[in-house]
Amino acid sequence: MRKLGKLVAVASLGSMTLAGTAQATCWSPIEVEAATLRELQSRLMVASLRCAKSNHDVLPHYNAFVRNKRHLLISGNDTLKAYFGKHHGRKGGVRAYDSFAVSLANRYGAGSGDLSECESMNELAFSAASSEPSRAALVRIARENGLEPTLPGGRCGIVIASRAGG
Repeated sequence: MRKLGKLVAVASLGSMTLAGTAQATCWSPIEVEAATLRELQSRLMVASLRCAKSNHDVLPHYNAFVRNKRHLLISGNDTLKAYFGKHHGRKGGVRAYDSFAVSLANRYGAGSGDLSECESMNELAFSAASSEPSRAALVRIARENGLEPTLPGGRCGIVIASRAGG
C-alpha cells in the first residue's frame, strides 16, 4: 500500500510538472492575436504573388495593407519574437520565429497554383487595407475569413476570478 501511495504522489507531481510546462508554452490572448495578424499577412503575401497575373491582382491592396497597418504588423511581430524568445532563448527564439513565419508562407504557397481564389483574396486584401487601424479589426477580418493560426503549445487556459463569499 505504501508503494501505491508513493506511485500516486509521483504521478501527481509528474502531471503537475506537465501541466506547468504546457501552461508555460501556451499562447496568451495577445500572442494569439499577434499570430493571427501574421497569419493574415502571410496569406495575403502569398496571394499577392500567386495572383499577380490574374484578373484580380492582389498586390495593390496588399501593399496598401502593409503600408496602412505597418505599425500593427510590426507590433504583432515583436510580440511573436518575444514569445519565441521567452520559450526558446535568444538564438533559439529567432530560429523558432523564423520557422513559424516560414511555415505559414509555405502552407499557403504549397497550393496548386489555381487562380480561382484570387477574387476572394483581392477582397480580403481590400478589407484589411481599408479597415479601422486596430489589431482587433484585423483579427476580426482574419477570423471571419477562416484564418486561425496553428499554435504549438496551444492557447493558455482561461482563469476566472471570483469573490469569496459571493
